[in-house]
Amino acid sequence: MRETGPRIFLAGGGTGGHLYPGLAVAEAVLALRPGASIAFSSGAGAVDRKVLRGPGVPGFPVTLLASKPFRLRAPWTWPAFLVSLVRAGVQARRRFREFCPDVVVGLGGYASYAPVRVGQKYGAATAVLNPDIIPGRANRRLARRADAVCCQFQETVDLLGGSARLTGCPVRAGIVGRNRAEAIARYGLDPAKRTLLVTGASSGARTVNRAVTALVRERGLPDGWQALHLTGDLDYEEVTRAYVGLGAAVAVRAYEHDMGLAYASADLAVARAGASTIAELLAAAVPTIYLPYPFHRDQHQMHQARAVERMGAAVVVEDRPADPGGTARDLAEAVAFLAGDEARRRELAQGARAAARPDAARTVAEVLLRLADEVIERRHANIVPRRR
Repeated sequence: MRETGPRIFLAGGGTGGHLYPGLAVAEAVLALRPGASIAFSSGAGAVDRKVLRGPGVPGFPVTLLASKPFRLRAPWTWPAFLVSLVRAGVQARRRFREFCPDVVVGLGGYASYAPVRVGQKYGAATAVLNPDIIPGRANRRLARRADAVCCQFQETVDLLGGSARLTGCPVRAGIVGRNRAEAIARYGLDPAKRTLLVTGASSGARTVNRAVTALVRERGLPDGWQALHLTGDLDYEEVTRAYVGLGAAVAVRAYEHDMGLAYASADLAVARAGASTIAELLAAAVPTIYLPYPFHRDQHQMHQARAVERMGAAVVVEDRPADPGGTARDLAEAVAFLAGDEARRRELAQGARAAARPDAARTVAEVLLRLADEVIERRHANIVPRRR
């Protein structure tokens, strides 16, 4: 008989939105089955390393794959993509011979495809975590043969059918229930003021950063308000310079590993509408103005932001790169209205609590453990005892 517990391999990367739900699931699996073994694979980008090796993250084994994104509009990159796909498959097979996973989970992104396909060929159960309302190319292909597809939106379940189920998007345990006083002190903010949180997710968002700095430059923050602005590494210097001389009470950070404290400080947020960001803001019950990423062909961030708006949990402002002044004006109006209407902020917070699925990580972990148990049982049934 096998001496170790279930072995679960989580693959994905490219953004924190792919990796943070995977970490939440890993924590939930270990809470349910302390004897389980967890391993990750990801791309080799800076975001992947920052998320999987950040402060407070358990030291899970990580395999960096030679994956490159597929760019439909850049055919000259296709040969490199195909070579990287083959290499990633070779790396995954080598890693699986060492780790012997019972379940391989695709977290989304180009780094998830090869490990899940290899897992399907080598007898592991496979699952796909798809928190976006519109599945990406990798997830659409993988979902056809996956044993389970875990979704955040009912619209996605209806689209995929088959093994798709509504679980919510997993969020880490430290996202909710944090102390506001501790958060305010961490960022050097004034406990007597309300706080506007600005975040473009793990990589930052240039058009969000510029819309907010334009808002502060032209109108200032609402009376009695201050801001915590998470810029991303690339825009940190630009945003910091933009606030110089404006007299606004703003704490600027390039990146925050402990987003639970950032949410605890917030009375209102301006954010991108990535699936993981949405799940965290709902779980933390932060009234939010979403400024969806405008450059995706399928506009999935706009679709999911509108879905949350229909739930009564958010307000949506369109990010119009061709008209940055108009975007800044629309955002300024939304911020001014909500900053001055505490009752409306309470309504949005209540809507967020109603829409949140705080048990999503446990739900997904239970799905994966059931799959693992089935694989282990099937493998044991195929063992032929040696004759003496």
